[in-house]
Amino acid sequence: MDNNKRLGVVLVVLSLIIGGIFFYYISTLTQKSQELGCFSNVGCSPIEKGLSFSHIAVGIFSFILSLGFYLLFFTRERIIEQKEYDVSKLNKEEKKVFLFIKESKEKGVYQSNLVEHFNFPKSKVSRILDRLEQTGVIERRRRGMTNIIFLK
Repeated sequence: MDNNKRLGVVLVVLSLIIGGIFFYYISTLTQKSQELGCFSNVGCSPIEKGLSFSHIAVGIFSFILSLGFYLLFFTRERIIEQKEYDVSKLNKEEKKVFLFIKESKEKGVYQSNLVEHFNFPKSKVSRILDRLEQTGVIERRRRGMTNIIFLK
């Protein structure tokens, strides 16, 4: 069970407990107001204020319950596929570059950042990326005057 579903269950249970307390409180206040005949009695203003507060509490209870049900039933789980790459044919430097790109995940890495990070000449980075592209591990996309590198 993912975190959203757990939170949904907690919110539903919590809201049911709080809702039960609020409805008990409302029924008790309503019963007292009927016993005292509160609509014409001056001493009933605390009970009437309590009933007004209870309407706000029911609104909060409804919101928490709705949010709990939404998290429990309507959130989708993101399925992230972990693609396996065959890096056995790569040399040491190519593996380093591959792992650096892999860590960036969906963001991609600018080719110029690879030059700076590994302190390799531009030509060497270009050759490494050519090799990674030939093996089907990466994809280069043109962005302005540089390339941005993504895993395939």
